[in-house]
Amino acid sequence: MTCRERAGQVRERYEEILSTGAQVVAVGTGGKRYAKAFIEDLQVPFEVLLDEDGSAAEIVGTNTVGVGMAVNPRAWIAGARAVKAAGPQGKTGRRPMQLGATLVIGPGDDLLYTDFEEYAGDHADLDEVIALLRG
Repeated sequence: MTCRERAGQVRERYEEILSTGAQVVAVGTGGKRYAKAFIEDLQVPFEVLLDEDGSAAEIVGTNTVGVGMAVNPRAWIAGARAVKAAGPQGKTGRRPMQLGATLVIGPGDDLLYTDFEEYAGDHADLDEVIALLRG
């Protein structure tokens, strides 16, 4: 559900991000039908790639939800915030315990910024990301 919230946040600032010369690409955990519904339901204007087998998540090193995270009060607050912002969780992707990450990859494949969620909804600060993009 927090990926739905994040997609909405990025959608709202998409033009601002593009104005920096950057591109936005999301990587999803579901299959083609799931991604199509996600894009349509949330009116996602950016490209969504599929990581159906988890190989991209493994390479990047994203976290997954564990028992400790499931009882983390910050995760429950983030979940409630996400439901309010983007509605209830629909069908989940193939790896519902997969947490997100924000990466900024610059020219020449330089990794300029990384932020790995420690719990569901622990999104990178978009103001910080956009400031970095503006240089």
